[in-house]
Formats: sequence, structure tokens, C-alpha cells
Amino acid sequence: MRSKIAILIIGSLIIATTFPIATAINVDEKEPPSSGLATPEFSNKVTEVQFINDIDELNLRTLPFYGYCAWDPTPPPDNLKEGPVSFDPSAPDNISQIKKTSSSAFISGGTWALGKWYGCEYGLGEGQPLIWTIHPVIGEMTVIGSYDPEGTNLSFNGLAYDHNTEIMYGCSYNALYEVNMDTGASSFVGNFGISECIMIAIAFDDSGNLYGTELVTDSLYSINPNNGAATKVGSGLGINLNYQQDMAFDIDTGTLYLSAYTIAPVKEGALYTCNKVSGVASKVGKFQGSAEITGFAIPYSGIPKIISTSINGGILNIGESKIQCTIKNIGGLLCKNITLQITSNRGLIFGIDTKPIIYYLRPGTTVNLTSQTIIGIGLPMKLLIITATQESSKKTYSITKEALLFGLLWWC
Repeated sequence: MRSKIAILIIGSLIIATTFPIATAINVDEKEPPSSGLATPEFSNKVTEVQFINDIDELNLRTLPFYGYCAWDPTPPPDNLKEGPVSFDPSAPDNISQIKKTSSSAFISGGTWALGKWYGCEYGLGEGQPLIWTIHPVIGEMTVIGSYDPEGTNLSFNGLAYDHNTEIMYGCSYNALYEVNMDTGASSFVGNFGISECIMIAIAFDDSGNLYGTELVTDSLYSINPNNGAATKVGSGLGINLNYQQDMAFDIDTGTLYLSAYTIAPVKEGALYTCNKVSGVASKVGKFQGSAEITGFAIPYSGIPKIISTSINGGILNIGESKIQCTIKNIGGLLCKNITLQITSNRGLIFGIDTKPIIYYLRPGTTVNLTSQTIIGIGLPMKLLIITATQESSKKTYSITKEALLFGLLWWC
């Protein structure tokens, strides 16, 4: 059966190369499923405009969505060129070209992780199995490394990052892999367990749940990141997908978006939202020129995670103490004005001096923070609730800690 799928994929690539589609038209929905491009890309040159901007300082939730134009059927010179692009999700028919590509083949999957835009290159044909970072402002593309260092002919269709575990994953057409973010090298996690599977994209939600879209069944799947097992969600997306596309969660709103390419009732690229409970997709709008958009990544706010093993506190004066802990920004953008609040559901906590503030914390970095002096009254085994809040987006992270109580003296 797998050999038949391979033949279908190769055949569809030949058909796409021989018969390019110039505009969105009504088509036969029985095209063989393929993880390749709908048609070959144009090779026209594009003027490159570069300017300096420190991505580490970005904190704006109004940032656009980012993607990679794999192909635009619009006749030149008005077509989008292959490479990084951006767009407002409310107006997908107006896409901004960032830069021409630096990769050998198109970026098939993308994700936003620790303040950076990551992409995986399609490893078949002329492509190389590489993990890239893409600068969202100037479009500069930097190679991290190969996700197939042993040369096994592995090719990724999708890329996803879970900020809860700080682990990145990639998907081939039938299996899930863990990706080393420093080297790009991947390790096998498990097969999806779907007959005749072409998993074309994957994405994590805010809670660490992994989802994927699959071409043969045109359906959304939930995926176990521990073993790769996939479970179908609902009865189908309600649209007929084919060729390359991608998906991404807007972590701040909880919305799942598909940068989809459909073959019925019309062949076009368009932005969709997808209900992760019913699995049904709803069209937002057609992409400019019906372009095929991959490498999809959505920035999201900073998240001030408290490292549980770092929490400690000591007695400063009779009836007074402070709590110290290490905070890491595991989110997608800069954290601003981080504060600690100490509360309890088994007693009373009072702060008696000014709350400390960490003004800036870049994605992926850590800082030590000590709470204001606190006085408390509670039970002998008191549960403290320690909450870190970043002011700019109101993102919070809370953790509980047992604290021994000797009269009014704290120790945790």
C-alpha cells in the first residue's frame, strides 16, 4: 500500500509540473493526494529591502501572521515570489512579501517558538531536510541543521512546538518525530496509525494538545506526542485538501487556523479556522492570488513560567519572610513588568513593602525574582500560591508550594 502512495505522490508531482494552473478554477476533486506543490514556482527576481529590527524586543500582540509563499498562480510580474510573507488574518487577500527564499525547496511547515520563526524544508526532490529560522522582519533565513542527518530520505511536512514541555516536533507523511532545536536532528516518536496517511501539518494548542490535518481523509486528528498515535476528530473538515499547506494555533485566542489549499469545489489557497472539537473548517478568506501558503507561524505573548525546583524562602525577621524563585519566559514574545504575588487558600498573607518588578524578559531567558516581604497566619502545613504576572498581556503562571509554619515564621 505504501508503494502505491509513493507512486501517487510522484505521479501527482509530474502532473502538477506539466499542467500548471494559472487561476483558481473548478476542478475534479478526485486528484491523487500529494504532499508536493500544486504547480512549480516562478523564478522571477524580487527587489530585497532590508532594515534592522531586534526581534527579541517584539512585544506587540498586533503582529501579523507569518507564512511562506510556496507558489502563487498569478502571472508575473504581479505574483508573489517564493519566500517568507506576512498577512493580517482579517485580510488574507492582502499579503506582504518579506524576502525571496534562501532554501533549495519550499518551507513545508512552520511554527513560532521562544521568539523565533522556525521552518522545515521539504526534503524530497531538489529539497534538503533542513530546519531553518526565518527573521520575520527582514526575512533572513538561517540553517539550524538537518532533521535527517543519517540520510534516510526523511521529509517533513509539518513542524510544531509545545511551549509547555519546550519540545519541537516534526511530521512526515505517516509518523511523528522529536526535533533537537539546537542541531535540527530528529528522533522517531511513533507512527500515526492511519491507513494511507499523508499528515500534512501539525500544531499545538496552549494546553499542549497536538493536532494534525491529513490529506487522504481530509480530516483533523488529535495526536499523542508520546507515541504518535492519531485519533480522528469529527467526520471531516468539510473541504477537499491537496498538496502543501499548514496549520497553526493562535495561542492567545485559542483559535486554530489552516493555511489551506483546496482542490474542490475550486482550486485555491485560503485561510480557514478549524473547530478542534467538531473538526469542521470555516473559511475566513482567499489568499492573495490563491497562493499556496506554508511555513505558517503565529506569534503569541510572553509567558512567565515559575521553575518549581527554584522556589525557596527564609526567615528575615520575626514574623517576616520573602519567597525567591527563578522565572523563565516560555512564551513567544517579550515579557514586560513581571511581578510576584503570594496568596494562600489556607491562611492569610500580607505584603508589607513594594512589589519587585522585572521590566523585561526575552523569550527563552530566565531571571531570579524575590517577593516583597510577607507576613502570614495559617495552618502548620500551609499551601502558598505563587503567581507570576506579565503586565503587558496579563499572562499569568501559578504554582503551589507547601510552607512550614512556626508561629508567624515562614520556611519553604
